[in-house]
Amino acid sequence: MALDFKTKTSRIPQTTGSRTVNEGQPFNAKVRTAQVALQSFKLDYVGGARPSDIAQVTVRSRGHGDEDVQYEVTTNYSGGTYTGEVTVLIIADLEEPAAPAPH
Repeated sequence: MALDFKTKTSRIPQTTGSRTVNEGQPFNAKVRTAQVALQSFKLDYVGGARPSDIAQVTVRSRGHGDEDVQYEVTTNYSGGTYTGEVTVLIIADLEEPAAPAPH
């Protein structure tokens, strides 16, 4: 078992309402299992925030292929138009390469 940790930041262009983006992260070995976690986020309301605004960010694992992990990032800002970024921590359990056969 070899754990590998990577971070990836998704930029959010000016948008309104809920926005979901599918992302992927390659690794240098076969992925046995993986998880994703929200590391940080910044959502900026265009025009100034109000005290009643609600910011929502979700990250979900969508599975993994041989050497990559797929996940989705969903954002929403109840106040209206917003921009921002979300940084995700991707944790993968990688298969260790087979040891070379002795000569």
